Order: sequence, then C-alpha cells, then structure tokens
Amino acid sequence: MATKPKLIIQIVTWNSEKFLKDCLDSIFQQSFKNFSLLIIDNGSTDRTLEIVRGYSPDKIKEKFGRTNKLFVFHNNKNLGFSRAHNQGFSLRESEFVLIMNSDIVLEPDFLGQIMKAAIKGGKEKIASFGPKLLKIRSGDPECDEKIRTDILDSTGLKLLRNYHFVERGQGRNDQGQYNKSTEVFGLTGACALYYRPALEEIKIGEEYFDQDFFAYQEDVDLAWRLRLAGWSARYVPEAKAYHYRGTGLKEKPSLQEIVKSHLERPAQVEFFSHRNHLWLLLKNLQARNFFSAFFRIFLYHLGKRTYLLFTRPGVLFRAEFSFLLKCGKMLRKRRVIMRQVKALPKEIRIWTHKSHFYH
Repeated sequence: MATKPKLIIQIVTWNSEKFLKDCLDSIFQQSFKNFSLLIIDNGSTDRTLEIVRGYSPDKIKEKFGRTNKLFVFHNNKNLGFSRAHNQGFSLRESEFVLIMNSDIVLEPDFLGQIMKAAIKGGKEKIASFGPKLLKIRSGDPECDEKIRTDILDSTGLKLLRNYHFVERGQGRNDQGQYNKSTEVFGLTGACALYYRPALEEIKIGEEYFDQDFFAYQEDVDLAWRLRLAGWSARYVPEAKAYHYRGTGLKEKPSLQEIVKSHLERPAQVEFFSHRNHLWLLLKNLQARNFFSAFFRIFLYHLGKRTYLLFTRPGVLFRAEFSFLLKCGKMLRKRRVIMRQVKALPKEIRIWTHKSHFYH
C-alpha cells in the first residue's frame, strides 16, 4: 500500500505558459523528494496544459531522475484563486500543503529548509511557514530571459494601524536585514506552506479560502482567521524563492508611487481590492479593535473612496454594491469565525504598525 506523502504542492494555473516551465523545473530539482504535485487549471486557453503534459511520469523520471506524482485537475472556466485552491485541498490529502503561484521559482533546497521548520513547528501551534521571496523580472524578450534580483518581494504580511496589510520588506534591497527566522502576522498566498490540521480547524463549511473573494486578499483573510483561532505564522529566511510580480508597491511608498501604482492597475484588480478589503474587515475585525482604530480606518477608506470617485467611479460603485449584496452572508461567516476566536483583541493589536499613506 502506497504511503501518503507528507507534502502536497498545489498550484492554480490560468494562462500561465510564460512562467510555468521554470516553476515546474525548480520543483522537480528539489533536494527534498517526499512530495506530490497537484495542478488545478482554471480553464487556460494558452499552452499551459500542453506544458503540463510534458511532465509525464516517464519524462519526469528521464529528465530529473525521480518518481514524484503529478496530478492535474482541469476546470472548464476560471473559477478564481480561492475556489480552485479549495478544490485542491479536497482532492488530495497530506500533513502539509504548499500553495504557490505558477510564477514562483524555488531554490533547490527550498523544500528541505521549509519542511525542516514545518515539522518542528507543527508541535508549536504554527499554522503556516513562508520563505524569503525575492523579485524576478523579465530581461531580453527575444530569449525569454528571467533575471533574479536582490529586491525583496515579501517576508510576511505586516498589519498597519488602519487595518490595511502590506508585504513586509517589499521593494527593499536584500542586505540581510531579514535573515532571522521570526513570527509574522501571516503569509502571502503567492508561496506559503500550511499545516493541514490548522486549515481543517478554521475552514467555514467546505471553504478554506473564502470563495466569494474570487481573487485578491483571500490569503490575508485566511491568515487573519488562523491568527484569531490561536495559530501563528513563521517566516523562514533559509527557504528562498523568486516571484515575478507585475504589481506591488514598496513597503513604505511615497504618495506619488502609490498614485502611479493604482493608475496602472487594471480596473478589475481595483474592484476586487476595494470590495474584498471591506469584507475582510467585516468578517475579522473584533469590535474593540474597530473602535480603538476607528479614526485611522475612517481616514484610510475616505482617502480610498475619494481617489476611486475621481479616477474610477464605476469601479467604486460596482465594488460597494457587490460588498452590500453579500453583507448578510459575510456576517454569517463572521459569526462562525468569532465563535472560534481564541486571541484577545490586544493580541491582534500588538501586530499593528504605524500606518503609511493610503495604499
């Protein structure tokens, strides 16, 4: 009888041909070998599935000299990041699950380093483990060059006093200032390892990630729910990976950089970002923390609404209508979350940092 793998790596793809080969090669070149790979495709119309088919068992054996299992589940349409990952959680079982974007490239010892921390951490009520993520960018388009940089992408989620989240360290040069393993509020869904029993404890119905979010901030929502339920998250700098992120501000951007970034964002990203942040607060913000931070939260959302009103009024009205449409459903989810709360409001407040400009 085959033994259940300790680790499942789970990737959701959607028209991912540009980066998928580099991602998969980096997975099958890992020194850690006890894992299976699950790909959930969200109705790709490019060469994504053709690339995946190139990793048959025989070809994996021939090219990488290993026998890891690769499972593929194909959706007929784009169901979103949250729902696709929830499908994956229900399809395969393992003690740990690593979710990663298809534009992530792992260092060869990545799995060995993060699993070393995870095996120890499962006994310490640590729900998630995250790497040092650095940026990778496109070089010469003629040869499809990818250039690894020393610019940080994320070293965990940072909670600001206005209850907005930023990526810790994003945009800074890596000079070793984040080389210490430490507890963080939570982790970006671009690349995070989860302890499966923790996910089972905080899921709502059959949802681990909130499927109503579709995409954007569902990782923050999951991190917050885990934190409220008494679980922690750990940053593991020895595990290093690279991320091609088309968007993303510095951790402490100037007002000019913020405005420029938002003007360059697609309208649909702005829609999901605004609506989902409102749902995030409605579901997870404890009443005492809401009242203690009311003025900061008010100013943040006043600035955001004013910006959208003058630049993208259609996005603002659609996002707020969509938010109101499912308020009742979100309040029902809130009741489930609050029944499971083990963290006192002050235990969440200690994670807040000085707020920057409207993000």
